[in-house]
Amino acid sequence: MGFTDTRFNVNLSILFTELPLLERPAAARAAGFTAVELWWPWVDAPTPERSELDALRDALRDAGTQLTGLNFYAGQLPGPDRGALSVPGAESEKFRANVPVAIEFATSLGCTTFNALYGNRVEGVGAAEQDALALENLVFAARAVG
Repeated sequence: MGFTDTRFNVNLSILFTELPLLERPAAARAAGFTAVELWWPWVDAPTPERSELDALRDALRDAGTQLTGLNFYAGQLPGPDRGALSVPGAESEKFRANVPVAIEFATSLGCTTFNALYGNRVEGVGAAEQDALALENLVFAARAVG
């Protein structure tokens, strides 16, 4: 039995983690999945090298998998962070720098579904300030997606 119905996908950031990232699409396909999604795979690089993007794009295509969803940069996920949308300073800047990169990567694979994670509350920053920043960044991303 396979999962050729793209309503069912596997998140390559959560499953097949015993394998290097570039081997996970083939593992998903071997398990019967044709549709995959990802958290932003470069936790330290909102704007990775073109060669890294190309290698992952090739791995997804070569495996015969369809990218159906991609998170924008979300900080150290998995780890202590839970997004960058509402986090002032460098994390917000990284999120904004990531938006065009993530969009170009995903759309080159036919993926138009994106996820922007809010982030944790930041000590010393008011909830209203974080909410306003999150909304501003979400509007920025939505306009960029079109």
